[in-house]
Amino acid sequence: MPERFDIAVVGGGAAGLVAAISGARRGASVTVLERLSRAGKKLLATGGGRCNLLNENLAVPAFTSSDPDLVASILDRFGKTEIRTFFETLGLRLKMEEDGRIYPATNQASSVLKVLELEAGRLGIPVELGFEASGLTALTGGFSVASAAGRTVEARTVILAGGGRAYPALGSNGSCYGLARQFGHSLVPPVPSAVPLLAKDGMCHFLQGQKLMARIASVVDGRVVRTVEGELLFTQYGLSGTAALDVSESLSIAINREGTKDTAVIVDLIPFMPEEDLAAELSRRIEAGWSMKDLGSGLLPEKFAQVMPQFVRDSGASAGNLSHREGGRRLAAALKARKFAVQGTRGWNEAEFTSGGVDAREVKPRTLESKLRRGLYLAGEVLDVQGGRGGYNLAWAWASGFVAGLTE
Repeated sequence: MPERFDIAVVGGGAAGLVAAISGARRGASVTVLERLSRAGKKLLATGGGRCNLLNENLAVPAFTSSDPDLVASILDRFGKTEIRTFFETLGLRLKMEEDGRIYPATNQASSVLKVLELEAGRLGIPVELGFEASGLTALTGGFSVASAAGRTVEARTVILAGGGRAYPALGSNGSCYGLARQFGHSLVPPVPSAVPLLAKDGMCHFLQGQKLMARIASVVDGRVVRTVEGELLFTQYGLSGTAALDVSESLSIAINREGTKDTAVIVDLIPFMPEEDLAAELSRRIEAGWSMKDLGSGLLPEKFAQVMPQFVRDSGASAGNLSHREGGRRLAAALKARKFAVQGTRGWNEAEFTSGGVDAREVKPRTLESKLRRGLYLAGEVLDVQGGRGGYNLAWAWASGFVAGLTE
């Protein structure tokens, strides 16, 4: 006979572990069904191994979703204060950095996973490892969850918390989408987000490996969608670094979901100087007879000497009939707004997040129960809810997992 529980949680990641703890704390019998050889594997890799688990600025505008009101209803029940209290009660000490990002005081993601595992153990929650859920069947008064290997678990309630498709080697392979669709749920087509960008530009080739602080704007069909400032990394295939990742969502949606061809980024390579001041400095250098390759010295990393002559030529700053002032103005404008056409993104193995998922309008506000099947709940990245980098996506995992675990 299959084992039977009050709650079966499919997925032992951030949302799944918190959902299990939430359910068990109110007296329910709970099991976690995890397809990998250990739970929380993806959690260990978050924040560069430091686990940026929350942000002081947590609020609904930090998220995009097919139902922003759903996000508001969940954060209203289990928001920033509740998340902090939850972890501090487990014995995890937290620290906040200047940008509002909140980390464990140990700077180790393993500390976050450890306190969750200890609490799950204290509550007697069994974790079935190597359980790849391949089928979900409705029973009278509950569900049957079948694994690819033929194991079966029955439960009155099922919580789908198997994540999206980013980093499949760490547990998220999109398998919960199929389970949700068995009960009529529809998908907002998932695309990789927080992902490096493909730009077939000779400058990326010449500068590959070079990092600098830049201001970058994503542009779709001629419209600026988002502008951020952060680290930009030139690669042989295009652009990466935190700045590129932060603007990638709108570009990935446009390219990978909507088939848009007119996508680009506009990069300010010298964000610390107003354009007028930069123009004046460059005019002085041109007038003083600086060589083209040296015009960016002291303003840009020295590797830019390889591409400065191209900047000068492209901007028209070297035309013999231009004044020094006009040449400086043109070159400054080029350095403050270098356009890179974006042809695509890297794939799921390099994406931090998933944009898309089960349509958030198909679950109930405040509970996350399916509107299509009683007793079925969805939590975490399996839903079409995406937060920006900086602890927002993990905050959604904690919040949605805890609320789903209440299974009201």
